[in-house]
Amino acid sequence: MIAKVVFMETFKRMVRNKKNRLVWIVAFLGVLIYSGFVLPNIELIDTVDMDRLEVDLLGSQGSMKAQFEAGTTEANIFTGLSTYQIAKNNFEQQRAFKGAIDTGNARRFIQLNYLPEELIKEIENDYLKNSEEPLKDLRYDQSNKQLRLNSYLEEVRDITFHLIQEKTAWQQIHLFFLNLGPLILLTLTVFLVSDVITGEREARTQKAGIPYSWRQYLFVQSLAAFCFVGLFFIAVFSWFFLVNGLLFGFGSLDLKVPLYTYSSSYVTNDAVFGLMKISSFLIKILPFLVLFMYVTIRLSVLLSLLFKNDVVVLTLGVFAIIFEKLYYSRRMRDILGIDLSFFPQTYIDFGKVISGEKNFLLNTPTITMDRGLIIIISTIIVLEILLWVATKFISRQRFVR
Repeated sequence: MIAKVVFMETFKRMVRNKKNRLVWIVAFLGVLIYSGFVLPNIELIDTVDMDRLEVDLLGSQGSMKAQFEAGTTEANIFTGLSTYQIAKNNFEQQRAFKGAIDTGNARRFIQLNYLPEELIKEIENDYLKNSEEPLKDLRYDQSNKQLRLNSYLEEVRDITFHLIQEKTAWQQIHLFFLNLGPLILLTLTVFLVSDVITGEREARTQKAGIPYSWRQYLFVQSLAAFCFVGLFFIAVFSWFFLVNGLLFGFGSLDLKVPLYTYSSSYVTNDAVFGLMKISSFLIKILPFLVLFMYVTIRLSVLLSLLFKNDVVVLTLGVFAIIFEKLYYSRRMRDILGIDLSFFPQTYIDFGKVISGEKNFLLNTPTITMDRGLIIIISTIIVLEILLWVATKFISRQRFVR
């Protein structure tokens, strides 16, 4: 009975919290801004400049006619093609490619598998400038994209350009978890719960004499915070799914996304590149999300007991979440001789762990889903022991007074 009262009181206090209400408002407005204004204007690195394509098309057509009129239609001894034939091939490819875009024929667009030579060079230069391992990363991205697009030809009846550009709702949710999503969600978790325990000190006289175990009391509050944060995430994702789905399509959980399987022979072994369903990806990230939410909340409880200040709790909590980014390097394999796969912060990018991209980036086979879950559960056990010790030394009366 007391546990239920504590749970409901904590939950209601989080609902009434002005800071938390502001987070809800900002999150819902952020979804509208992203889906309505940001996403429609995002241009991928391989986006074709249609004006430039028109100029190239006219140039190829003019070159083809000029070569035909000059009679240079004989095949070159080295290439097996004449200058006229090369110009003709370019013209036909460009015309077909432009026609697929103008008519909205996304299936034909994929089948052509064409990019202007200038754009190919620009992409290669971009990787050379911005990537630590440009050739490796370029092959990774191109192989994954080609596999994904080919899967649409085989499995999707009505292909759209929004699907190709990964702008549908389910695809965007996949990309969210594959990139900065886990960091954003866990940072929001810290922000929402940082003052749950420290807020107890504002009602010192009411809280000091509650006839309920201090450790159990904190655990029930943690559960209330977990449920509040969970409902917040469900509400925001539902809102995003609705808004983005209406604007760009909902997509399907059966759509395929990249799956990398590490191999020491990855340079010559194309079998390392594979596919998995979005549904499988989301099912596999769910335990990571739930466990990391719990770790974050319980860590906030421990920090609250030790420092009794919500700003300190928030600062240290965010630091713990982004800690890996402070030392991260694609050439790092261990810390003080201990493999990175044994540190819980390695798995905060759990989208990359599930997709295999983490192993690709660090060139290691050790960062796996199974090991990650074992490490996080071990972290929870250690955290619970620390909390048990903390509650022995920091009693309810000592904390609130």
